[in-house]
Amino acid sequence: MVVWHLDRLYRKPRELEQLLDLLDVRPIRVESVQGGSFDLNRHEGRLFARQLVAFANYESAHKGARVARAQQQRATRGLLHGGRHYGYLDNGTLYPPEAWTLRRIVDSYLAGLSVALIARQLTHAGIPAPAGGTSWGATTVRAILTSSRLHAQRGAHQGRWERAITPDESALIRAIPLGPRRDATRSSATLLGAMARCGRCGNRLVSAVTSKGQRVYRCRAQSTSCGRVAADMQRTDRAVISEVARLQSSASTRLPVCTPATLLAMLTAASTEMITAAEQYGAGKITHEVFLRRRRRSTSIIAEADTDLRRHLRVKLLRQHPDAASTIDVLAVGHQRTIIDAPVSCLTIQPGRPSESFDSRIELRPRA
Repeated sequence: MVVWHLDRLYRKPRELEQLLDLLDVRPIRVESVQGGSFDLNRHEGRLFARQLVAFANYESAHKGARVARAQQQRATRGLLHGGRHYGYLDNGTLYPPEAWTLRRIVDSYLAGLSVALIARQLTHAGIPAPAGGTSWGATTVRAILTSSRLHAQRGAHQGRWERAITPDESALIRAIPLGPRRDATRSSATLLGAMARCGRCGNRLVSAVTSKGQRVYRCRAQSTSCGRVAADMQRTDRAVISEVARLQSSASTRLPVCTPATLLAMLTAASTEMITAAEQYGAGKITHEVFLRRRRRSTSIIAEADTDLRRHLRVKLLRQHPDAASTIDVLAVGHQRTIIDAPVSCLTIQPGRPSESFDSRIELRPRA
């Protein structure tokens, strides 16, 4: 076995002992470039090796303590520390090529796209990933969105590096996972799949292809679904887009009431209260009636905050795409779904006959 130095072979005594036990069964010679050869099959060589590894272990622990202390000092001063930081240079300023990708991720997430869809779009665009290559994963995108460097916060210390997003955007990013799941994140294959609902049974419609090759939205024939509502996909998409264009102007006038920071505080407190109530009920500390009362109160707060959260996100979406309804055809399906979802609270397709007007079967309920 050839090594640079014996303390480069192992730096932990217990690992060296494992090697020595192996040498009792299969004796080999160990040669080092620096420090000469050591006969680890003899007691004298093992004694010297144990001493070297013990000193190396002390040196490693002492160096680690110094590095940790230096990183702690940088954190206290509000500076970036520890490893590479995607989007930033070592001095805390934004690195333009990667900062542009950060901006794209934030804008897409606030527009309503899921982290999985954002990752697929970045991969398709060939944008270099933090770990190298061009393959992005949902975990990587989620880690960037929740990273302390993006939100300029390191625990109790306020970051002094250059901000990539505003404080309001930071609050909105942290508030979105605390609210109910949005319909626009359920599917990205079709414009209205899993977003439109059956007017007969209320279940979500899915995309399908008939025996004649016609693409339709239909209600699944299941035990909980009626399976009796179907609508031509192309005509439905065109009718919904024209109706959204009419709702867009009126929806943009409804401004949020609470600030993003207030919404984040409300959602965090309500979510924590729901978890605490569930834990206390599971431990038998509160009755079922008390648990239900606390859960209803928290759910009411979350629903109220989510209404204002959607207004904030709607305003940002309209600023990103002021003429979204008229230019929706040039956007990706994921962005198209967020534009539909922004002003529409419920989209229902009623059952009907071929002689009936198709537009009369579509019902859109605008958001408050």
